[in-house]
Amino acid sequence: MEVRDRITEEATKLFFQYGIRSITMDQIAVSLGISKRTVYETFKDKTELIQTCLKALIRKRDERSMEITSSSSNVIEAIFTSMHDGIKALNTINPLFFHDLKKYYPVIWKTVHEENKIKNYNLTYTQLRKGVNEGLFRKDIHIGIVSKLFHEQINLVADENVFPRDQYDFTELFRNLIINFVRGISTPKGIDVVEKMLEG
Repeated sequence: MEVRDRITEEATKLFFQYGIRSITMDQIAVSLGISKRTVYETFKDKTELIQTCLKALIRKRDERSMEITSSSSNVIEAIFTSMHDGIKALNTINPLFFHDLKKYYPVIWKTVHEENKIKNYNLTYTQLRKGVNEGLFRKDIHIGIVSKLFHEQINLVADENVFPRDQYDFTELFRNLIINFVRGISTPKGIDVVEKMLEG
């Protein structure tokens, strides 16, 4: 593995565990057993390192999304697999990571948030259309509106002002959102698939 990739991987791990603000470039160097000079020769500053970490995370997530889509037997299975992946990932990330990114690196946060919003909307739109074609989702749904509603609900669930982490279990929140949402737009055939997924 190249030095750049090693630094990116270690920095991401530390940022997820402790938040961004509390981790210095020195600590990343010590954690890897390399010199601080090597870190600064690879990344000019912490901002560039954070941008690189986020790009790598997005690339991995996109690859995983394609993998889920191609290996799932239907769109509902793909949605449930993505849900489990997302919950698992969020449960391993310290909320400070998102807090620090928003507060101390607002430009990076805004750029990533906007790009993800468009990408996620397009993915959901494609999945819903596929679900209608597969006979799993109702033909009378307005795909554009439902895609937007779905993402606004995800934003609501992720909002700590509405659902504080110390009072609500993230897994339960997302399960309740996704199961009820998917069931609500499903045909009887789709509901059967949802029930089978819940049993498994």
